[in-house]
Amino acid sequence: MLVLVMLVPQANAKFTKTPIFDLTTSSSLAGATDALYTLHLENPDLYEDTLTASITIPAGYSIDQKFITDKSEIKAGSAYGHCQEGSAPANIVTTTTPGRFAISFAGRAAVDIIVSEPTPTTPGTMKFTFVGGYAGAVMNRGCYGEISHVAGFFVNPSTSGTYAWAPSIANPRSGPSVTMVPRSGFSQTVTIVGTGATTSVTTTETQSPATTQTVTSRSVQVTASTPTQTTAAQTTMHTTPSETETLTTTQAPPTGQLPMELLAAAVAVIVIIAAGAIFVFRRRK
Repeated sequence: MLVLVMLVPQANAKFTKTPIFDLTTSSSLAGATDALYTLHLENPDLYEDTLTASITIPAGYSIDQKFITDKSEIKAGSAYGHCQEGSAPANIVTTTTPGRFAISFAGRAAVDIIVSEPTPTTPGTMKFTFVGGYAGAVMNRGCYGEISHVAGFFVNPSTSGTYAWAPSIANPRSGPSVTMVPRSGFSQTVTIVGTGATTSVTTTETQSPATTQTVTSRSVQVTASTPTQTTAAQTTMHTTPSETETLTTTQAPPTGQLPMELLAAAVAVIVIIAAGAIFVFRRRK
């Protein structure tokens, strides 16, 4: 009976304070392949360690396949753990098992991570197993830590929207699992914005000149139509002088010939008058 009394409290051990999880990202652009994600993990409970945790990766995300490999020691991120005893930085590295990663503090294995990749329609997970003692400082009792994956480890969804990294669960060494909560002012959701591009910012910038060329081409076309209008105006202006020249050419000969005709007529009249005068004078004699 005494044995049962001693075992029951241990079997019913649970978190007295809820473990914390939230995240931030350097880019919320749809399709971004250069986003850097930082996961904050914290166990404020001073009496119970976190044995394992499972973090949801929302459907629509993907993981750069160069990190899903059987080549070990490829850096996939960094980790920082802080406890009352002190703090320590570490790296997240690949192992010989694709999708499995390891974190070591001070040369001691501390965290084992197994990644189940998400698909466009189903979520994935990151399952953490924490080793006890100082080496597992990320989620030991009264400890906190941050895990930052290298830029591009997570590839943002190509469709805009709000993506919840939940439910994300923490399990004590004994007792029921609990759903982790974010810190005040932080969130377990990421809002993706954009037009559904499936490429990174760099690729988008690469496509920008093409758009500029299109606009330039249109500008050229508009500019090209202007000379046509100018040519029409010049044609009209040219037509007016032509008509003027035609009138001038037609009217010019009469202007030059009238004096000669009048002079000839005047001479003829004078001759006739003179001849008539002579004829009259002779008859009177």
